[in-house]
Amino acid sequence: METMPPQDPLARERARRRRAEQVRRRRIVLGVCVLGLIILIIAIVVATSGDGGAAVTTTSSSSESSTTSLAAATYTADLSGADSVPAVRTDATGSLTLTYDPDAETLVFVLDINGLTNPSVASIYEGAPASRGTVVFTLFDGPTEEGLFSGVLARGTIEETTLTGTLAGKTIGDLIALIQAGGAYVSVGNSSHPEDAIRGQIL
Repeated sequence: METMPPQDPLARERARRRRAEQVRRRRIVLGVCVLGLIILIIAIVVATSGDGGAAVTTTSSSSESSTTSLAAATYTADLSGADSVPAVRTDATGSLTLTYDPDAETLVFVLDINGLTNPSVASIYEGAPASRGTVVFTLFDGPTEEGLFSGVLARGTIEETTLTGTLAGKTIGDLIALIQAGGAYVSVGNSSHPEDAIRGQIL
């Protein structure tokens, strides 16, 4: 029977150290892989939550950003036949008051008429003075007030979903921006003048 030569103690120590070094390297590699995986998961979670936040911001930008940044304000229009296109000879007058409340994010209107016969419709138009514009919000759509009318013809709150024309699908902030730019007027029609019986620019 062949006997194995005794191993050199130094060789055994070197082999033990090599094994220990291999184990240590494997542990380091495993630790780096686990750490990389954790970092990747965190990055995916952060990116996903970031996209969600961006989506919310984008969605709100069309409806909130243009309104929440607005301060409380009141806009008015004085209506007369002289401002109608073409001008109308009438003693009838009127006034529109728009009040924006930034806390409630509402735009409330009151349309008051004095001495107009048979008022039948009233709308806010996009348009400059002395021009013919397009309706962006209907304030009053009948039924016709028969006879000589004085008093509040319409009151309420302007909702974004009821905006029309160039403001369809847009926000109250967009309507206010149009008003602030001097590009909106109110027109009241009656049986003899379906449009612009009396009219006034909103300021």
